[in-house]
Amino acid sequence: MLLCVPEPDTTAAPAADAAPAPERPKQAGGAITGLAVVGASILTQLLSTVNAVLASRMLGVEGRGQVVLVTSLAMMASQLTLGGGLPNAITKLLADKGYTARDGLGHLLPRLVTISVVPSALAAGYLLFLERHSDGGTKYALAVALALMALQTMGLRVLIGSMLGEGTPLLSFAMTNLAPQAVTTLAFVVAFGVGADLDAVETLALIIGSALLTSLVRLLALRKPTHDPTHRLDGHELWDLTKKTHIGSVGPIDGLSIDRTLVGSLLGNAQLGLYSAAFSLASLTNILGGSLAMVALPRIAVVQNDPPRERLVVRGWIVLSAAIIVVAVVGLELIAAPTIRIAFGEEFTGATECARWLIAAGGLLSFRRVLIAILQGRGHGGWASWIEVALTPFVVLGVWWASHINSLVAAGITMAAVGVISCLTLWVGAYRSRPGGGHHGDEPTDETALETPVTT
Repeated sequence: MLLCVPEPDTTAAPAADAAPAPERPKQAGGAITGLAVVGASILTQLLSTVNAVLASRMLGVEGRGQVVLVTSLAMMASQLTLGGGLPNAITKLLADKGYTARDGLGHLLPRLVTISVVPSALAAGYLLFLERHSDGGTKYALAVALALMALQTMGLRVLIGSMLGEGTPLLSFAMTNLAPQAVTTLAFVVAFGVGADLDAVETLALIIGSALLTSLVRLLALRKPTHDPTHRLDGHELWDLTKKTHIGSVGPIDGLSIDRTLVGSLLGNAQLGLYSAAFSLASLTNILGGSLAMVALPRIAVVQNDPPRERLVVRGWIVLSAAIIVVAVVGLELIAAPTIRIAFGEEFTGATECARWLIAAGGLLSFRRVLIAILQGRGHGGWASWIEVALTPFVVLGVWWASHINSLVAAGITMAAVGVISCLTLWVGAYRSRPGGGHHGDEPTDETALETPVTT
């Protein structure tokens, strides 16, 4: 369910009286950007793993399951609504126009907050339905935690989109991207160190408190407003772009955990346990692709009025992203077998072959995120959304086929095959697109954005 972003109820000053947009902060070069993003992504994934281990030790199987259910539903409520296409649309428009987030979005915040309550309440109600046979008041506390987490997740996504769109310095963005995991990990380490026996509700309260602190830090990192009423984003324009880019931004192929949900539903919990162990290795490339795409989008959007420069920026991000993802995939393939055996135990070695396919699939699907960012930056985010819609049924059919033949490897092959097709179709779309929403043939074709790449 995608909810409408309202048009601002304002009267803009004549264009001739508009003040110039504030100068964007200077940004580091592409190589430095890539290294910072990779480093922050790796640390984030490592801290996430530490959190999962500590929480599992304190909560046990049932408590850990409750926490995962709440966090998964909160993420899904965010992704399907304001946390899906809206953040990328904000990034694109703020970068295009050069406005600060406080100027561009301040007048929309009351409506957005009101709208965000609806999916949060629906997710909490769904949790109560699932837990309807449970006794005691824990289920109500979990429902409240779910509603708060959904609201926080949407808010954090909008803040990230705002920071990227207004050109927040790279170091500030990298630190605020890493901060949620760092603060949460520190809290878990302290709780575990003092021997605290946390239950699911207390664990969720700790996570919510850490996320609240992170939200405040990100809010303070936003640039100062100019208070120019002509720097307000138009609600209709923001909503139209959100609709076009929503599905591509969510990325239902891998963004909604469809494969894991189906494996658990069709093959059972034991097979899901093996599949999850295999997927845990591939998750590193997923984080890399998402982080690279988040940083690339505003860099591409801001140079749409300078086609030669835009081509160089696109080439540089293609080369940088491909190099980083290939290195990660090759490294993970080499350590897959011993990592599963040592970290998860001998009983999980049956996930090794599936893990190899999922690592390859993760690399392909991560690179697709960068290609989607290129299309969104060029004003063709709708193409990416249609490609995602067309390929998602193949994920469902492929995993169903894998369950029919009782093969996790077949599920991994399905994801890899979808990754190949997705990258090929998005590559064609990126090749045919042009800066500023143009198409192949709208300008001389002797120099294209996807010729032999060169670094910048």
